[in-house]
Amino acid sequence: MKARSGLCLAGLVAWLLTGGAGCRLVMDIPDGPPEPAVCGDGDRQQGEACDGDDLAGQDCTDHGYLAGVLSCRTDCTFDTSLCFTADDCGDGVVQGGGVEECDGTELAGATCETQGFAGGTLACTLQCEFDTTGCVASTCGNGVIDADTEDCEVADLAGVTCETLGYLGGGELVCSETCKFDQSGCVSICGNEVIEPDETCDPGSRQHPGCSSDCQVNPGWECDGEPSVCVSICGDGIITSSEDCEGADLNGQDCTTWGLGYGTLTCGDDCLFDTSACRAVTAISVGDRHTCALLDGGAAYCWGDGDAGQLGQGNHAESNVPVRVTSPEPMNRIAASASHTCGVTIDSGQTRRVTCWGDNTYGQLGDGANNPSTVPVQVSEPSSAVVDIFISSHADFTCSAFASDKAFCWGNNADGQLGTGNYINYKTPRQVQDLDSVTAIAAGANHACAIGAASLYCWGGNGFGQLGIGTTGSPRNRPEHVSISNGPRRISAGTFFTCAVSYSNHPHCWGNNTYGQLGTGNTVNQPSPTLVSGLTDVADIVAGSFHACAQLYDGTVRCWGANGFGQLGNGSLVDSLVPVQVTGLSGVSALSAGAFHTCALLFDGTVRCWGSNFYGQLGDQSNLDSSAPVLVRF
Repeated sequence: MKARSGLCLAGLVAWLLTGGAGCRLVMDIPDGPPEPAVCGDGDRQQGEACDGDDLAGQDCTDHGYLAGVLSCRTDCTFDTSLCFTADDCGDGVVQGGGVEECDGTELAGATCETQGFAGGTLACTLQCEFDTTGCVASTCGNGVIDADTEDCEVADLAGVTCETLGYLGGGELVCSETCKFDQSGCVSICGNEVIEPDETCDPGSRQHPGCSSDCQVNPGWECDGEPSVCVSICGDGIITSSEDCEGADLNGQDCTTWGLGYGTLTCGDDCLFDTSACRAVTAISVGDRHTCALLDGGAAYCWGDGDAGQLGQGNHAESNVPVRVTSPEPMNRIAASASHTCGVTIDSGQTRRVTCWGDNTYGQLGDGANNPSTVPVQVSEPSSAVVDIFISSHADFTCSAFASDKAFCWGNNADGQLGTGNYINYKTPRQVQDLDSVTAIAAGANHACAIGAASLYCWGGNGFGQLGIGTTGSPRNRPEHVSISNGPRRISAGTFFTCAVSYSNHPHCWGNNTYGQLGTGNTVNQPSPTLVSGLTDVADIVAGSFHACAQLYDGTVRCWGANGFGQLGNGSLVDSLVPVQVTGLSGVSALSAGAFHTCALLFDGTVRCWGSNFYGQLGDQSNLDSSAPVLVRF
């Protein structure tokens, strides 16, 4: 038995070696360990949850979410950031990034047509995915017009034309590839008072700002009816041509740019400017180193040097912007001088009273004392009336006059400038002698002039011929008549010189001419009124310390004389013996000149000043001199 087994084994070996077997046993013997999986090759292998687009057949629901987009990260793990739960779906807000297609009734602008259907109603599933079961598949091109989804079929327009669609200009109607009417070839007639299919308004032949030239409603408007009536939509944030503003948007305007002086411009509920808080300047007066103005409503403001309390704000501080004068009553006139200021208050009963403040060394405040005051004090009587009161002050005295009546002066009288017939200083008003029916009065450095009974009179110092009586020398303590061609209409007294405008609108000056301030083309003093060179059509004239300016009827200004601080306003610092035009200034309604600066009131209620600004007397928030007008900033 054993010998037989050995024989069988030997035969099997021989059979295998000779290939005699009908089949062979094959075994793969690996050359080494298996290669690791490669993440990112798109072939999900053992150890990878996913790879690229191969998600192993999974979606968001396999990871506990309601729906969304499952993706694979670069490390071959699942990214569920775009999956969402029931808390997100159903809130009516379509989650971006492909997380939700829709949410409730919010379809994000999608329709059956945008989803490739001919029409129908698109809906949203509870999983925030589009439900297209209500959409209708397109049958466009089968030659049969489907009334539910099609307008036409290729060449079959079903009898519809541009005219039947409402285009009164006709044109060619065609059928689009989606079996919808292509109306691009149809023509509408804009301006025929009929709103045609491609128009949103039509006002007729008269154009309206709410409707464009191609009959489309312009932004910010609503149009209705045929012909269209358009109204601006106030509150929509769009400023239309019929609106001034929208809410806080004032279109870059304020009281000043709108031509209403100063203050706070606001926008009303009707989208029109509310100007109730705007305040225009109504009067200006320039002193030696400070300036004052009145606003409509009677508020008085001053700025510049305040050492003597002449700003009237209760202290001795200077200011380069206007500060309000402490006055319980409104004012209708104001006059600034060297170191004091005076104003005329007016109460509810129309009674006018003269008040003054600042330096009082010579009794120029008129209150019977010599104590200075940083706030207005009442001038002793006679200083009140129900008629208009004119006031003027220059150096250390003051004059006033009741309209068409008597004139009064007080303060320093060393040169007889009070016109009282003597040289005694007075701390209360004293009547100017031999003067009646006064319509204008002007105080200079040491002299004064007035227009009374249609004639011109001057009194006080006359060392340079500033009284205009043809001689120089000793002062006059009573008014002297001054002869001026065509009669005096306006008068202004400066430092040792005087200027006036006649009824023929010609300017005249006389007195000191050291800097050419008489405007005669030379520096020769003149003891009698002399025509200013080259000026006609003069509305008003003002005299400063060593310069003068004229306001012309065309609203421009000419100045002449000393210009060391730019007080002529022509952009230079060169004196001029003849008038030169003030740079960039127009629309002037009033002028005033001081020692070394000048100011103009414009018809828009604003003030421009130029010249010396050491004390901030230009009021532009700086202390820099300017040889051209700058805006006073209230």
